[in-house]
Amino acid sequence: MDRHLHYTADPLDRAGHRRADPQWLADRLHDRATRVVPVWRYRNLLMSDGHGAEAVFITGAHARGLLQIAGEVVFLGLDPDDDTAYFAADLSDNDEQVLSPLLGRAEWRDLREVGPILEADEASILAQARGFLFWHRNHKFCGTCGGPTDSRQGGHVRACAAADCGRQHFPRTDPAVIMLVTRPGPDGGACLLGRQAAWPRGMMSTLAGFVEPGETLEQAVAREVAEESGIRVDLASVSYRASQPWPFPSSLMLGYRATAVSVDIDDTIDELEEARWFTRNQLPHMEEMGYRLPRPDSIARWLIEEWMAEGGD
Repeated sequence: MDRHLHYTADPLDRAGHRRADPQWLADRLHDRATRVVPVWRYRNLLMSDGHGAEAVFITGAHARGLLQIAGEVVFLGLDPDDDTAYFAADLSDNDEQVLSPLLGRAEWRDLREVGPILEADEASILAQARGFLFWHRNHKFCGTCGGPTDSRQGGHVRACAAADCGRQHFPRTDPAVIMLVTRPGPDGGACLLGRQAAWPRGMMSTLAGFVEPGETLEQAVAREVAEESGIRVDLASVSYRASQPWPFPSSLMLGYRATAVSVDIDDTIDELEEARWFTRNQLPHMEEMGYRLPRPDSIARWLIEEWMAEGGD
């Protein structure tokens, strides 16, 4: 399948060797060509006209003004074409009114609302910025001793400031398996979809869950499917399909396909509001049935559409 997965087209060279060079970072922060990616309370800055959206990157004097009031600054990488540096700046500690004069007609938007209509490279840069700054805002204190932590190496490390600790903390992302469970049969076979009560009305999606300590990814797939639906899968059939950064707030979605060895859904399990099988022929008619597929920028949608495009069982 050729369709692109959102948030996976990062165009930047992350230039890890530059992170430990404070003078190089300082010089780039003062470079008028440097692009600053502003984030305010987990929202990104965009221009939109009702038909599309475009990420706003701040340069020159305006960029230096934002950097002076930023709570955290993270080096994201270099444009491999012209060596332009990109930095994310967290402006969350400022009132929106203070920032308005610097922003013009741009507005703060939740990336989940506009990600599908952004250019792939821009969406990936914004996702990276959002993910890094979420980590910083939630790791201001050391998990070992409780002391305050300081940002180091261009925002890629936080170090405990306590003299008797000094532990280093690195950006983390939570691995989660997300899987399309299928079974052969008439009408092109069927796939298992479910919904949580908090989701938009009628939305059905693939099953998913976080990986637990001491288990393989394949075991996590089988466990989560059983816990949410009672369906058992053939562990040997669990196959990796693709992965997607999902900074909402901080997950890496690991996409799998698995074949069911049972068909009866246990409706006494309360993890999902509803779970059911949909045949390949039913999926194009979800709205007529009162359902809808997951959001178009999600790997859940990608897994479903990949299976639909294959045809057959």
